[in-house]
Amino acid sequence: MAGFNAFQLIWIGSASIVAVGWLICSFTEPSPRRAILEWACATAMYVGLETLFVSLLLDARAAGNTIVVVAFGFLCVLFGGGLVVSLWHTLTSIGGPPSTESSATN
Repeated sequence: MAGFNAFQLIWIGSASIVAVGWLICSFTEPSPRRAILEWACATAMYVGLETLFVSLLLDARAAGNTIVVVAFGFLCVLFGGGLVVSLWHTLTSIGGPPSTESSATN
């Protein structure tokens, strides 16, 4: 694939996963399988966003623009945290529901 770099390929792949997963989730009934797909699509969305901001960060660093480097660095950290959380939820949803009942208040 001439003309594409690794960042573009990752972004196109993650955007495709999000679009197809969104369509599948829109037309299926709620189930544990759908929950796994939802979290996997959220993870793909964060991978795409993280790839975009890392690419922009590297471009700003090569240009020597310190303020833009700090701004995109902040966004990389912010969306990197979202990536970790969504990946954690994806892995725990694959494992199934917890054996004991729990809620946000206990």
